[in-house]
Amino acid sequence: MLLEYGDISKIKGLNWYLCELRSEKTIESTMKRVGKALSGIFHHDPVEIFIPVVKRDLDVFSLSTGPYIFVRSTSFPGLLRLKQITGVVSLVTEGESNRPSKAIPVEDSYVQGLIAQAEEEHRNRAVGIEVGSFVRILNGETRDYCGVVGEIGDGRAVVRITLQTKSILLETPIRNLLNISHVPVDQRVYYYGPLVENLVKDQGDAGLALIEEDRHMNENVQPIEVVDEPTSDEPKRHSRQRTVTALVKKLVLIEGQYNPLEIAKSVVSSLKKKEIKAPKNMFIVYNIIKDRLMKDHFKKIDPNIHNYRDVIKKFGREFKFSAHQIYRLDSELGIPILTQDICKDGRSREARQKSRKPIERKVQKKHKVPAKKKKLPSNKCGECNHERRTHKISPRGTWAHCQEKVHFRGKNKICVCKRFKEHSRSRTSA
Repeated sequence: MLLEYGDISKIKGLNWYLCELRSEKTIESTMKRVGKALSGIFHHDPVEIFIPVVKRDLDVFSLSTGPYIFVRSTSFPGLLRLKQITGVVSLVTEGESNRPSKAIPVEDSYVQGLIAQAEEEHRNRAVGIEVGSFVRILNGETRDYCGVVGEIGDGRAVVRITLQTKSILLETPIRNLLNISHVPVDQRVYYYGPLVENLVKDQGDAGLALIEEDRHMNENVQPIEVVDEPTSDEPKRHSRQRTVTALVKKLVLIEGQYNPLEIAKSVVSSLKKKEIKAPKNMFIVYNIIKDRLMKDHFKKIDPNIHNYRDVIKKFGREFKFSAHQIYRLDSELGIPILTQDICKDGRSREARQKSRKPIERKVQKKHKVPAKKKKLPSNKCGECNHERRTHKISPRGTWAHCQEKVHFRGKNKICVCKRFKEHSRSRTSA
């Protein structure tokens, strides 16, 4: 893992320094504090921190170098100030003298070898993960949850996490997953960890019976309805899993439904049962179905498809549908095909724009700006009375000093006019 701040190109090739951490058990929390404090310590100086992570698992964050990390920067005093952060001891020095001049440098070539090794281990983390694998989420809102891989493509995977009252579909990079397919099927719960493993070891079948009900979603459990008091002004909150997008994604990726009207029927049925949040109009549902079919199905079959018209041409008119067809599936839902924004005074947007046009024209006539005079080469300068064409043009495109030769005291000299000056209005009128 690399933490970078500022322009890293300025410190390429510089030596690294070993920095000691207080405890191997608090490495992750310490690194979070270090990341937040970098901007306040180094300001405009670049800094690079290499954390040689060797293992990631549930509450496990171990390094290949023990409680030591590698740091380097153009600001050596900034590296010394890292010890101000909770969890950081100081730079490693010769003989534990704790003197800045005795800090032990590490060659860049050695650290680059460790970085290459860590990157290879990071890439190999996804090896063996396939459809049906039991995995653990390493980062994100659902961190440490366990689930089953439902689909893999383009370096990303869709993981199904089965809870007691709902099922979560998570799309995440494969490298964010830890393969734990060695776990027996009867122990695969979303909270699997050492406690579950020890429970089964100690109690056997009795321990398996305790976690059996958590392995499957209880569909008989009614969702809890939150009734707001009349005095409450807070908006009603909906889960991200109770949306049209999440439902369509589930139907396409997990259940393999690719007919748009069949998907629309399922969406309308869920809207009627109030299982998902109702959108403003059916045109939104139409766009969601079309976009999810394009991204999750048709573009994977043929990457040359650019829009939904190509889908209809290649796969047939059975995939052609519209927002009107979705609306006709159940017109009693009360969801319109399109919504029209209405002004506060009750007029439509078109009516408001029409009423504005005459007013804008009147304003333009009232405040009419006089047109500028066209600049001609034959115009005469207000200083030397020579024509504009005799003046030199500066690099900026303006008329500069005059180049006309005048006869003065028996000699021909260049005009002394420094720049072309327009005649004043009073002089022009005169």
